Amino acid sequence: MPFKFDEERPGLTWILRIAALAAIVAVLAGIGMFIRKGDAFGAMTLVFVLPLFAVALSWLWTGLLFAPFEWAKRHVQGVEGAHWHEWYAFRGQRVRVFLDEQQRPWFALNEIAFILGLAADGDAFRLYGPDEMGTPESAPEPCLSESGLRRAIKYSLHPAAPALGIWLERDVLRMLRKRFGQEA
Repeated sequence: MPFKFDEERPGLTWILRIAALAAIVAVLAGIGMFIRKGDAFGAMTLVFVLPLFAVALSWLWTGLLFAPFEWAKRHVQGVEGAHWHEWYAFRGQRVRVFLDEQQRPWFALNEIAFILGLAADGDAFRLYGPDEMGTPESAPEPCLSESGLRRAIKYSLHPAAPALGIWLERDVLRMLRKRFGQEA
């Protein structure tokens, strides 16, 4: 994968990057040498080889160039006024997660409603209690608690609902538990 930084073998990655850069410099020097000698065939051969080395170099360097962006995309914290939130992605859809004073997650209602194909006006959530739907101090808008989101997933007929439950467990709650030391 070109956009993944190889954390297991960084030495090998750097050796390959240096080798690709050296190969491009050597090919450019070779083209100059063949042109000086008047050997058009040799120069043209190297001209066709140069893109292969360029692709190899760009593939190796994109991991280094884009790794911070990929890391930031997964670990970014946002600010809306005085409200801190985290972003998690579910199938390309941004979901903001606000943490209350007890570090419990609250999920932005309008984003969850969009994913599940519900109206975010609260009519679909009118029977939810204050522990399932509300506006915590850490959020500027109505949110669903973890139990409220689980309830919405359980009773939703939307085809994305089961995947949303897996996303909740694997991508959000597991990360939050690790961060707050609740899980090894």
